[in-house]
Amino acid sequence: MPTLPVLILIALSSVNVGTINTALNPSYGIYYNGKIYFIAQGAGELQILENNSIVSTINLPNYPNPFRLTILGDDIYIVYESGHLIELKNDTPVWNYYISDVGKYPAIISAGNYVVVTASCGDKVYFITLNHHINNVTVMSDPQALAYDNYTNVVYVGGYGSPLIYGISLNNFKIVQNITLNVSSVEAMVFVPPDELAVSPGHHYFEIINLTNGKVIAFDSLPYTLGAINGYAWMCYIPYDNDIVLSIPHDSDTVVVFNSKGGLVEEVTVGSDPNGIIYDPQNHYIYVINYGSSTISYFPAPAPSTTTKPIPKPNYTPYFVAIGVVVAILMILGVTLFVRRR
Repeated sequence: MPTLPVLILIALSSVNVGTINTALNPSYGIYYNGKIYFIAQGAGELQILENNSIVSTINLPNYPNPFRLTILGDDIYIVYESGHLIELKNDTPVWNYYISDVGKYPAIISAGNYVVVTASCGDKVYFITLNHHINNVTVMSDPQALAYDNYTNVVYVGGYGSPLIYGISLNNFKIVQNITLNVSSVEAMVFVPPDELAVSPGHHYFEIINLTNGKVIAFDSLPYTLGAINGYAWMCYIPYDNDIVLSIPHDSDTVVVFNSKGGLVEEVTVGSDPNGIIYDPQNHYIYVINYGSSTISYFPAPAPSTTTKPIPKPNYTPYFVAIGVVVAILMILGVTLFVRRR
């Protein structure tokens, strides 16, 4: 296995965090045309946030557990953990489709001219057009994470309990890339332009993958005190500062900010059980949806930086400790041989 670069911890900073009260158990949301649309799962509602105030609430069709959403062609698509996928036009349901084996952690994104949904307890990814034509592609078991590379028109999917990530071309719905990670699961991921994929493989880990060659180019671990990453985690890319934000939803009140090299930039305390993360590109604010406390936390994105001052990280994983030991041994042998040769 090639040696990966050892990552380093950037100095943590204090962040001023604001709080907005929501309806019961908000889960995930999306930014669109100056507003934030998010699901209040416990209340069965879609709420709309503008200028840090709830400006509208829409009652959703009464199926169990509305979960995640996306927007395509001005219409809102919501996937339920019960298997229903609904489309809202002008706040009114206009289409309802049932996906078997949708599971607890279905992902949904818009990619090109498609809405893409995973059946997280099955082995299918669904591609749905604006006129409701549906294609599906068989992938690994339990697909639960999606990311879209708009540069190459490829959708990436990763699954629970599998080290695999597949790239599916939207041009022909064929698997065009097969990436194998050095971990056993994929919980969340996001595309990082122009050619990288940020991945959280669960537990306490974070990776960055080069999509040109499918290789892991950065690997980091989080302190265990922050809680565990699972299928409710979400990752959000921030183009303003080229950072990635990851929620830690299990027994936690924290999100973490990484830079594009995989280094930890900030740990930010938010509400309890943070799920979805949304970036507001107008004001450069990050919004975190807190399922446990029925709130939304918001804070400014870190300012863009062209230089960093690395500080050695104290909690390397055993893998990198082993690499460090091997490097140290090789250095000692090299010095010894050099002295002997002199």
